[in-house]
This record gives sequence, C-alpha cells and structure tokens, in this order.
Amino acid sequence: MNLILRAAGLAVLLAGTLEADVLVLKDGSKVGGKVVDKNERYEVTTDQGLRSYLKEEVEKVLTSPKELVGESDKHFEEAKQEYQAALQISDPSQQTAKLKETLTKVKGVRETLSMARDLFPDDKFSDLDQRLVQVIQLMRLLRERTTTDLAQGRENRGGGGAGGGASASIAPVSPPSPEALATAFSALGDPVKRADPLVRTVARETFRCQRTNFPQAFDIATAAMIFLSRPESEWRISGAAAKSLQDYFAKPWLKDPVKLTPAVHQEAAAWLLDQINSVRRADPNGSVEALTLFGVGHYANAPFSADGEKTARALGLMVKNGIAGTPEGYVVRELDSWIAGGEFDIAIITWMKEYREIDTPAVRYVWAYALLRVAQEKKKGFDRPISALETVKVSDAPTRDHLLALEKSIKVEASCSYCGGEGKFRCPNCCGKKVTQTNCPDCKGTGKKQLPGRGLRASEVQCFTCRGRGYLQRIVCEKCKEGFVLCGQCNGKSRKPPELDEICTLSPCPDCDGRGWSFRTVVWACRSCMGLGQKITPKADPSKMLP
Repeated sequence: MNLILRAAGLAVLLAGTLEADVLVLKDGSKVGGKVVDKNERYEVTTDQGLRSYLKEEVEKVLTSPKELVGESDKHFEEAKQEYQAALQISDPSQQTAKLKETLTKVKGVRETLSMARDLFPDDKFSDLDQRLVQVIQLMRLLRERTTTDLAQGRENRGGGGAGGGASASIAPVSPPSPEALATAFSALGDPVKRADPLVRTVARETFRCQRTNFPQAFDIATAAMIFLSRPESEWRISGAAAKSLQDYFAKPWLKDPVKLTPAVHQEAAAWLLDQINSVRRADPNGSVEALTLFGVGHYANAPFSADGEKTARALGLMVKNGIAGTPEGYVVRELDSWIAGGEFDIAIITWMKEYREIDTPAVRYVWAYALLRVAQEKKKGFDRPISALETVKVSDAPTRDHLLALEKSIKVEASCSYCGGEGKFRCPNCCGKKVTQTNCPDCKGTGKKQLPGRGLRASEVQCFTCRGRGYLQRIVCEKCKEGFVLCGQCNGKSRKPPELDEICTLSPCPDCDGRGWSFRTVVWACRSCMGLGQKITPKADPSKMLP
C-alpha cells in the first residue's frame, strides 16, 4: 500500500513535467533542459542550474527534435543526389562550383542536426548521432573533391624524386648548402658526435632548415630530425637493432644526400625492411622503432607502385586512396582538416563516433584543442577541455609540463559554466521581476475611478476595489536583489568568457610546416606539435611549450 501511495505521489509531482526539454523564447533563443510547467511560468533545469521564464516570454515548447530538424532529411537526400550529379560534370570549374554549392547545403543540415542534438542530449534521441555521422561523411567527400589531395604529391613526382608538399614550408629560410646537409648526416652516423647534445641540436636544426632546399632528401632529412629530437635512450636501441642502425648509417645512401633518387630510396627502404625482419627474428622483444622511422623516410620519397604499397604495409603503414600513414596519423589528419575549416564540433564528433578505437596521446591532444575552441565559441563548458587534457598520458617531463601549463591557462581565464561569466543570473523565483503584482481589473492599475457627472463634468474617486493602490496583490521577492541572485558556483566573482589569445597563442609548427604530420607524403603525426600543426604557447607559463 505504501508503495502504491508513493507511486501515486510521484505521479502527481511529475504531472507538470514536460517530456520535451526545449523552450523557444520570443527573442529567438532556445533553452534546453528539464521543463516543468508552473502555471504562470516554466522552470527549466539546465546543465547550469535552475532557470525560470514567464509564459509571456515563451514562444513555444518543443516536445521532440523533429520541430527543430524540419526538412533537414529531405535536404540531405537532395544533397546526395546533387553530389552524384556533380561527379558527372566534365568541366572542372563547373564541377567544383556545384560541389561547393552542395557543401554549403550540407553544412546547413549539419548545423541544424548539431543544434538539435545539443538541445536534446537524451539517449532516446541518439538517432541524431547516426544522422550526423552520415552528414559528416558526405561533407568529407565534398571537401576532398574541392581541395588538393595529399595523394597528388606522390603522383606528381618528377624524376628527381621531388615530393609534392601539402603546404608551403615555414621553416627558416636558409641558402642551399649541400655541405651543411652532408655534415649533418655525418654527425647522425657518428655515435660519438650523436652523444654530444650541442652537435645533436645543430644537426637537427640543419636538417629542419635545409630539407626544403633539397626535395629529394626532404623526408629522410625529416626522419633524421625526428630521430635527433629524442634522447637515444628513448628509442631503446640495443643488440641486433643497434648494429643494424649503425650499419645503415654507414651505407653510401647518406654520404651524398643531394644525389638521392626515388630508386635509391626504394633500395634503402627494402634494405631497412630486411633488417627489421632480421632483428625481430633474433629478438622478438627488440625495438625496431628507429629502423622503421628511417624506412618510412626513404619510402616517402620512393616511387609509388604496387611494390611500394607492399613495402608500406610491411613498415606498419596503412594505405588509403594512395596515401600511406599510421592509424594515428590518419585520425590526426582528419581532425586537423575539420579544425582548419573552423568545424571544431565536427572534429569532436568524428573522433568520438568514427575513430574512438584510435586512442593515442596525439589524438587526444588534438581532440582537447577542438573542445577548447568549442568552449571558447560557446562561451561555456571550459571544464571539458581541461578534463580532456588530463587524459593525455605521456612519459616525458617537458610534455607533461606543457599539458599542466595549458590546463592552468584555461582554469585561470575560464568563465564560470554556471553563470556564463556574469557572476549572477536572473532570479528563478521571480523571473527577474523582483516585484510581482496583480493589477486591479476595475481601475486598470491606476487606483482611480471616474464617476460620470453632469454634462462634460466628471469627478475622479479612489478605486474602492483596490483601495487606491492600483493592484490587488503585490509580492516582493525576498530571494534576490533587483531581480538577480549571485552565482553560487563562483560567488559572483566570475570573469567574462575569454578569447582564445587570453588562454594561449598559436604559431605554425616548424617541424611539420603546420601540416600536423611530419612527412610530406606519409601521414605520420608530428611529435613536436602532437599532430595539431600548431605550437601552443600557454599564457600561464609561456616557457612550457611542447619540446
């Protein structure tokens, strides 16, 4: 019996609760949360707490995302048909124009679905996620058709092995110096010189500055630069792997790097692959990471062919649409492409819904950056990028220090998620009115009534119904001050939502020329920027940049 009474009582309490969770206000704004009808007003329990709106402020109450989504499904189907039709257009300029027009339509559908999902986050509306993924996939196809593809870099190689870069080099401009490049390779191959920190630093900078001058050696110089950027102990080179690496450095391929050709690169990649297999047979637990790095460096400048694809797979790379790369590199490239277009929320959704199994520090770092940009744009939710950065697990101290400094930079500048940086919010008890009164229906709130006199003369008397007050009931809210209450989260001391440059500054990564991946034709996430393509300088401690 008690259980029945409790259930009945609960039903009464929930009777005014609407299953729909969105109020559309007359000013066009939308408020999502748990909505409860309170006679003259609606109370909405949002992520930021309780909000209250008078019914006269509300345009309508939505009961499902269908009213927000509208004809987006129809527009999406039209866009798919337009995409297929555009592929049949022979004139490249007309085709590109049509594809861009279709992309604009698809972006509109995406924005509608994203807004609907933000306002209706319940699991019962998870079908919106699948529809979003389908829209993103079409956007990806349209984007790739209207931008230069990385694979063109491989296909357009000349006989000298010049690679087609994905972006112009931003490395410091240095005059071409074959001698400097040869000296750097000589230092790379000498164990004694490599042990000298100063020599390592000079050689690394030489590789970075000179590689653009010698496209035929760009990617192998990049591999050398990556190798020298980490202490040799981190590569865990020992035994057969150490001997193979030193034998490789002694080979003639690196003696005259400016004369490297695609055929020579192919020969070197094949030799390194044989060494990797030998080391694995001799010591299954031995590290072949360094050997693989240099193998990839040669492969990146080798001719693209069926044999080349086989070599790529043997080196642990995946090949998609003629582009080789690591699983991590592919995901980083995908997220970076959305971020570059300002589609930060798509970058977040793409990893969470399509590539969640690829979970590395670099991927999480790029994801955290996308979360930061979304928070900065929406002016709330700064706790999300902070939490995401805390999940980036790395072993080296400089990178850990950078992550901590970036977290601190966000925490110092972030506005309160509860009040949006206002330090206060409209009182949910009185809806910001402070004083609520019911006007007298007899005198219309004036407190006076006119009595008819003779001719044009009339006399005015005090309204008997309200005793001259003009109102029947007047309630002064005792829970607020001037219609507002201090935010309990920040105690009224929050700051305005920060701009990005108040948290950190960005500069293109010189190690990957701002691409996010190190090699020009192999998608290998850049360690120097964690795959973002940008070096982030935390405002809390500008010295704590990624190494």
